[in-house]
Amino acid sequence: MLTQKEKWFFDLTGYLVLPQVISPETVQKMLKIGNAWHDSPEDELPAPLQSYRDAGTREHTPRAIDNIVYGDAIFQELVLNPHIMRVVLELTNYRPQLLAATYTRNFQNEDDIPLHNGHEGGLRNPANDYQAVGDKVFATFLNAAVSLVDVPRGAGFVCVPGSHKSNFACPDDVTIYSDPPVIHNVNARAGDCVIFTETLRHGGRAWPLDEPRRTVFMRYSTSYASWSPGVAPIPAHRHLLCDDVAELMEMAPHQSEKNVVHRLRSEIESAKYSA
Repeated sequence: MLTQKEKWFFDLTGYLVLPQVISPETVQKMLKIGNAWHDSPEDELPAPLQSYRDAGTREHTPRAIDNIVYGDAIFQELVLNPHIMRVVLELTNYRPQLLAATYTRNFQNEDDIPLHNGHEGGLRNPANDYQAVGDKVFATFLNAAVSLVDVPRGAGFVCVPGSHKSNFACPDDVTIYSDPPVIHNVNARAGDCVIFTETLRHGGRAWPLDEPRRTVFMRYSTSYASWSPGVAPIPAHRHLLCDDVAELMEMAPHQSEKNVVHRLRSEIESAKYSA
């Protein structure tokens, strides 16, 4: 379902930008919901939502709220979004598992994110792999970041393009603030999605605006992997999920195609979604 140009660009750089995967109206709804959550203390978040880090105890660390698919159906629709899943399905060879969905908010005074990836030190980790064979590209671990605000030049997501295929350690003098062509600074607009493989060396520059940066961050892996064996629906809160999302969160043998994948694949192929 990927175009030849998309395969070429993803193999070359390790990422794709999908423009306007959600409407401005959906962006505004997500902002309203996310702002309410982020303005709430930890003990008032609706279960099972929780923070990666307690913003009250780590002053300069951006707060990230996890398990958001349980909090509102709009985020369940997002993890099944056909524009995003068109890419996720093919890159995982139609064997995806949803590992996480998180809502982050970044302010001016909070930390940036140094360069990192799934094979630190230049050594490949077979659990976080990227391959290109024949006419196919394959990634075992994907990140999808949907921006809910316009990201200005010089801020937000950066990466070392092509580093997902590197067999050597990144030089110490290459940082998130290095210049192109070594560093790409991807300036997404509200509603855009940046999809990249975890093997890509990436990070985030400090946020410069008074209005905070807000991003919905999703992780998908191959469904037969074992990074998060306990991720499949939290039993006490399974009733909050639609069947498609619950199945997408489950592990599965590599020989089998999930029902949700079959449905999405048929829908996407019929609609001919493309970048």
